[in-house]
Amino acid sequence: MKIPSVAAIATIAVTLIATPTLAAEKAFVSSLVGTPWIETKAQSGLPGPMMIFLAKGKLLIDSCWETYALRTWKQSSPRELSWDEDGATIRAKIKAVSSDGLTLQITAGKDVIERTYAAAKAPYVCPDMKR
Repeated sequence: MKIPSVAAIATIAVTLIATPTLAAEKAFVSSLVGTPWIETKAQSGLPGPMMIFLAKGKLLIDSCWETYALRTWKQSSPRELSWDEDGATIRAKIKAVSSDGLTLQITAGKDVIERTYAAAKAPYVCPDMKR
């Protein structure tokens, strides 16, 4: 019987240790993508904007008060992402994500703000507003 080398054992050990992490990172990203996220506790007191991170680097941003926008986004690490907003790069750290909630720490210029989002449930209709 051939005894495996130390290098072979080390390679197997690294693979076994890294596999759960890679699986966790993929699950983490899959919770983010494709879910309509609606901001909770918006500063305006009105229903917050909706963000949908789509595959292939597209981000749909909409709200009950403004015209929707289709932006580009990318994920630079498992917990960091950015998107383009009218030529400015908005960076965010993912503090938490699950099937029903998302918390982002967003950096826009010198400002750093934390925003929380809830997964939208269908049907969702914007409330009537006085004009």
